[in-house]
Amino acid sequence: MLLSKKIQENFTLICLFGFISLAHLSLGYQLKFIYVFSAFSILILLSNFNKYIYYIFVFMIGLVGVIYSPVGLNYGCPDVNSVGSLIYTNKNEALEFISGLPIFTYLVVSAIIVLMILSFKVRVTLKRKSIIFLSLFFVLSAFWSPVKGYINSGFNPDFNLLASGLPEIRFFSDVVESYQEVNSERVRFAEIIKQKDSWQPVVKEDKYETYIMVIGESVRKDFMNAYGFPYNNTPWLDKANGKIFTNYISSAASTQLSLTNSLALKGANAINLNDSVITLAKKAGFYTYWISNQGMKSAFDSPVALIGQQADSVHFLKSGSSDDRRYLPDDKLMPYVKEALIPEKKKKLIVIHLMGSHPQACVRTNGKYDLFLQSEEISCYVKSISNTDKLLSEIASEANHHHVRWTMLYFADHGLSYVDKGTDLENLTHDDENKQSFQVPFFITGSDYSYREEITAQRSGLHFLTLFSEWIGIREKNIPDDCNMISNSQCSGQDKIVTFKNEVKDYDQLNDDLPDAQILSKNIN
Repeated sequence: MLLSKKIQENFTLICLFGFISLAHLSLGYQLKFIYVFSAFSILILLSNFNKYIYYIFVFMIGLVGVIYSPVGLNYGCPDVNSVGSLIYTNKNEALEFISGLPIFTYLVVSAIIVLMILSFKVRVTLKRKSIIFLSLFFVLSAFWSPVKGYINSGFNPDFNLLASGLPEIRFFSDVVESYQEVNSERVRFAEIIKQKDSWQPVVKEDKYETYIMVIGESVRKDFMNAYGFPYNNTPWLDKANGKIFTNYISSAASTQLSLTNSLALKGANAINLNDSVITLAKKAGFYTYWISNQGMKSAFDSPVALIGQQADSVHFLKSGSSDDRRYLPDDKLMPYVKEALIPEKKKKLIVIHLMGSHPQACVRTNGKYDLFLQSEEISCYVKSISNTDKLLSEIASEANHHHVRWTMLYFADHGLSYVDKGTDLENLTHDDENKQSFQVPFFITGSDYSYREEITAQRSGLHFLTLFSEWIGIREKNIPDDCNMISNSQCSGQDKIVTFKNEVKDYDQLNDDLPDAQILSKNIN
């Protein structure tokens, strides 16, 4: 009987240890056993002193772990990108995100719940020496890092005890810090967007009457036939005359980070949304349109939506909470595009922001695909790119229909990376550690393009304003123009990207996330 009881006690302690380990992983932190033992120590102490307080702490750790695990296991600990995405994401997008999680996430969540329930059965009676030892171990392991930092800083009065590496403490510290940064930036964006821009452009040439800029969503170029994918999902882009960039990399691997760093001028310490591509074009004499299939929520508008609202004519298909809950394909934008393309005396810039291939891809295509490739999501993803290619073709045809001098620039905000590669659940999601999350299509065409040219020189979205101003034929003193971006000239500084932590990093330091060999090996044309 005593042996059985001892085995049961040891089993519950093992369950508690496993529960803490999975909870730390679910919060997005690297598993460090020093912190697992630290949390284990304090929970054992709580169990010894008051079982109800112990229950509360175990339940809270489990609850937070379960709630955050979809983000933590796939994107890491709380940072500016994850907290910002939470603020700017609507209910429908959140449900789509959850539905597309890899099976591993659900297994971890299930294990956390089971181990949490078993951990409630922990019963220990500690001796005085054990209490002293566990208490000292917890204090030293949990708070040694911030205390050490305090000493090394010369006893700086700004000492923060919450700067502990213990995930149970660090998580809330990171959430608060990231939220404050995102909210501060949101407030600053809302204020600065009201300010007058600082542009003083000089028009170099009036080559075209109509400039069309199409912003795609979540497109990996290696999933496009125009860039070597073995399935013919880009018939228009394959043959259209123009300049196709083969080494363009996005500014970042998520929409908000990428487009704010591409479409607006970066000051000494922050991005100035009032100095955007829209205000630049307006200052240069363009009538501007922003036609979007991405959301506008008014009270908590994303920085990209704020840029869009600067245009002379603004159309958001998903405007407000009701429209956010229903899917609208990108071809619903065409009536607004056709209206914008009607010839006028004034030159114009038409920006079209697609929903494109945003995860989950089968939502974008209403579950339809032309050919099954490894999984339904991958099949739908390939189809979503085909839909975008068709839309680009329709826009070009409509522009030609009006017999105007026009040019169109198409690029995607970012790519994606594999999850569950090689399985029936193979999917693509946001990630900032792989090159393919930044490798996107970039193409320029127009009414006067008579041949096709490859631009193989590397270009970074962090220098998009230079390329944009060159494209629309203007010069602005705040935008560097020391290199011809729409050419094969080797321009400096084209190897940088922005991570989810909003830090600049060398693109070459990223990993490779190569296409699934099972798909590439198929004869599918």
